[in-house]
Amino acid sequence: MVGESRTSLFGRYLLIGIVSLIVLLPVYWMVNMSFKSRAEFVARPPTIVVQGPTTDNYYDLLVTQRFFRYGINSLVVALIAATLSVVVGTLAAYALSRYRLPRNFNYHLLFTMLTVRMFPPIVTVIPIFVIYNRQFFGYRLLDTHIGLGVIDAFTELPFVIWMMIGFFRDIPRDMEDAGLVDGDSRFGVLRKIAIPLAAPGLAATFILVFIASWNEFLLALILTQTKAQTLPIAVASQITQFDIKYGNMMAAGVITSVPVLILALLAQRHLTRGLAVGGVTG
Repeated sequence: MVGESRTSLFGRYLLIGIVSLIVLLPVYWMVNMSFKSRAEFVARPPTIVVQGPTTDNYYDLLVTQRFFRYGINSLVVALIAATLSVVVGTLAAYALSRYRLPRNFNYHLLFTMLTVRMFPPIVTVIPIFVIYNRQFFGYRLLDTHIGLGVIDAFTELPFVIWMMIGFFRDIPRDMEDAGLVDGDSRFGVLRKIAIPLAAPGLAATFILVFIASWNEFLLALILTQTKAQTLPIAVASQITQFDIKYGNMMAAGVITSVPVLILALLAQRHLTRGLAVGGVTG
């Protein structure tokens, strides 16, 4: 900044460095431990830098346990959840931002959805398990990708609506009115005008829902058994009855974090722009 002294500039960068170090230290420790052997885990004092790097932990996960299966399950479930919640939530948010319901029902509806978001998942997981365990037309949703994806989408739906309604409210209505005057339907205006203008927010919301579904643990733990188990459950399964595989857990944490990190880096421009646009009002 203009007029800023060297002392204040140095102090600001020093503070940024300290905060960055605190944030990144657990990540470094996880990566470091993922390459440690079992003997080095019990070394006293603990080694800050791995002394004898080994890939046995990764080999056990990727080859012996076929860890990639859980990654495919997580990817499918997260895509289903993000796509379904964003599609439904976008339509609902657009309707609530453009139509005024009687007796201020818009506010009550949004508040009700927010209260549903406040419920801890454990409150509803047992009734959902009972419903999923029943057969409908000879098909059960328990331990299926679509079943877990649908419930993840339902859980994130209030978040999507609250995010997207802010983006749609920032779009000038005059542009949509011009489209309606030209003969477009309301759905046509949504598809040709509203969604392209709200695309950064749409991308940011999709990414955030994808990450939330990717990391979801409790619902995946209760509603999956063998076929649709996701990565968080596979990471927790490294804690067995007789042993805790610390190296495997750290390697599993690295493997689980890499896809989300790559997605965030590739979509960083859309994510930053979407959140920034959504924060501008007035």
